[in-house]
Amino acid sequence: MMPFTLEDTKKNPVRVLSRGRWANADLFLFDTGPDTWVIKDFSPCRALVRCSLGIFMVRRELRALERLQGVPGIAADPFRLSPFALAYRHIPGITLKEARRTGTVTPEFFKQLEDTVQRMHGRGIVHLDIRYMRNILITPEGAPALLDFQSSLVLDRIPRFLHRPLQAIDLSGVYKCWQKICPGTMGDARSALLEAVARKRSWWIFKGYPLGTRFSRR
Repeated sequence: MMPFTLEDTKKNPVRVLSRGRWANADLFLFDTGPDTWVIKDFSPCRALVRCSLGIFMVRRELRALERLQGVPGIAADPFRLSPFALAYRHIPGITLKEARRTGTVTPEFFKQLEDTVQRMHGRGIVHLDIRYMRNILITPEGAPALLDFQSSLVLDRIPRFLHRPLQAIDLSGVYKCWQKICPGTMGDARSALLEAVARKRSWWIFKGYPLGTRFSRR
């Protein structure tokens, strides 16, 4: 049974966490007694996006979260709320982007984040958007958590020769953040991997995420 339904959210209103643009979901917080849930909802998107990309993204993220249950730093108890929305338990904390200038983020944090990413790879999932600091959370205990798996891939469905390069993209995301916040503390091997991935990324002609940021859905 689902912990709650869409009807429940009408009786006990949700709280807005963030509003998406164009092909991005809105995020809401919903309380059920002592528990708080995140609802990721593509319903406000235009019908063409909602009924194509929205359904696809919900399936993709749910599949990744379900496979990663039990890995530290992954949201617990995910479920499909509707064809256009999923929900999972809220992880309290602040994003790495918010914390980067506080001076409280240590190399030990990044070692824990590296371990989380390697455990994720052990479950056959790559995230592919770890460079974005808003996708990395610091919990009140100082532990890392990963958010937003809508760009993730299941490696079972990818040719084996691509597994290591895709995993290297994830690890380079960790190391890029590490280098920015705690420079000079990674060691030679991590720095070499970051440099190698950066060289390959320089060949990529598409920069940024324009469709997700320039156009409002409303």
